[in-house]
Amino acid sequence: MSCPTGSTALSVTQINKQAGDLLGQVFGVVEVIGEISEHKRAASGHHYFALKDDRSQLRCAFFRGNAMRNAHPLREGEEVVVTGRLGIYTERGAYQLIVQSIAPAGEGRLAAEFERLKQRLLTEGLFAAEHKRDTPELPRHIAVISSDTGAAIHDVRVTLARRLPLARVTLFPVRVQGSESAGELCQAVSQLTSDVFDVALIVRGGGSLSDLWSFNDETLVRALYDCPVPVISGVGHETDTTLCDLVADRRAATPTGAAELATPITTHDMRQRIGRLADLARMRWEGRLQAESQRLDGLARRLERAGPVEQLRFGRYRLAGLGAPLRHAVERRVAQGRERAHGLRRRLEGAHPRRRLEGLREQLVGPASRLHRCIAEINSVERERVATLSRRLLVSRERLMPRWRARLDATRLDPRSLERRLNEERTRLAGLARQLEALGPRQVQQRGYALVEARGEGRGDGPGVLIKRAAEVERLGGATGRLPLTIRFADGDVAVDWTGPAAGEPLSDS
Repeated sequence: MSCPTGSTALSVTQINKQAGDLLGQVFGVVEVIGEISEHKRAASGHHYFALKDDRSQLRCAFFRGNAMRNAHPLREGEEVVVTGRLGIYTERGAYQLIVQSIAPAGEGRLAAEFERLKQRLLTEGLFAAEHKRDTPELPRHIAVISSDTGAAIHDVRVTLARRLPLARVTLFPVRVQGSESAGELCQAVSQLTSDVFDVALIVRGGGSLSDLWSFNDETLVRALYDCPVPVISGVGHETDTTLCDLVADRRAATPTGAAELATPITTHDMRQRIGRLADLARMRWEGRLQAESQRLDGLARRLERAGPVEQLRFGRYRLAGLGAPLRHAVERRVAQGRERAHGLRRRLEGAHPRRRLEGLREQLVGPASRLHRCIAEINSVERERVATLSRRLLVSRERLMPRWRARLDATRLDPRSLERRLNEERTRLAGLARQLEALGPRQVQQRGYALVEARGEGRGDGPGVLIKRAAEVERLGGATGRLPLTIRFADGDVAVDWTGPAAGEPLSDS
């Protein structure tokens, strides 16, 4: 039997390294769910912890570079989904998981549900580009579905007021987070009609996947797909993606971006466009006037080059005859151009919000004056009614006063009747007093009975505690073995002392 020479043997480091490489090749990148325990952070910035369930655990190493890129902090006892590669720590030969990223377990389940629902709706064609509708360039009525508090609705309102203050904005306040928020969002979308609104915004600030989960509700996605009004989605930040973003006709990175997409043409753009049109019209009429002036100068030069005096005189006459209509025509064209420019300027001034406000004020003058006249007429009628009622009240008073005075005289009391009634009540009171005295304790004592009262310390000569049972004597005096008593007879009181065994002493048989 030959002994092995050891020439083909592997070192411990080699076997550990090859085993680690083999684990990484066989399993590749894996996702493991478990609870964080024994978490330690080294001075180098690396994190070491154990991932465990109810039966076993797995050691994990989360190196500094990956830890700094991971947004989720490590918390002891939290259930997480860890992504990484299996390997072996060569120096100790310890089996471990090299962590690449960590996410909460709930977020992982939501992400899987998000991908499943996304693929199913994508297969049905809800996200297809041919179903996307164009949004209007100049909307008159904009619907906003969002929470009525928070930075998102504030940014949307400020942006719409700055870019297109003439547009009407209607807010549908809903909850954008929680179990009931998806139902409120669907109800708000169901109220959108194309005959009222030109475009709709559905917006919310940023948050985690669970915070934005209401915007991944399948019922809400289908409601947006069937909505008759073009929808612009501005949910979360630029990195956040929801199913509402995918089904909407247009998607913005932020709520402010959604408001900007809804108003592609601003009030400033409209003013610039009208100004350019006015300048173009003025330039065209000035060019036409210059062309006609040059033509007139050419005719004059041709007339001067005619030669003979007669032709010159005839030409002058003809020029005089042609010059006036030409001047009139040019002046008429210039006047028409100026009138058209003035008309455009008047239309521009008429479209200014100040003109619109003045028109609204003039429309309110008539109803306000009618309201004042109606109030004056109502006040006059009420004053007449009050005066009529006052006169009727005076007449009724004069008519009823004698009747009530007669009744009052008839109900006046007779002094003799009062005296007789008073004597009867005195007699009745004396009888009740006699009954009370007969039933009182004094009469009972006169028949041979007595009252026993306990005299407590500090009571002085005041009334004591009435003793009704023998057990009360032992209860009150058992602590000290002595109880001062007063026996009240019908003809006087007698002070006595009750003595018994002190507290803690056994009772004797005697």
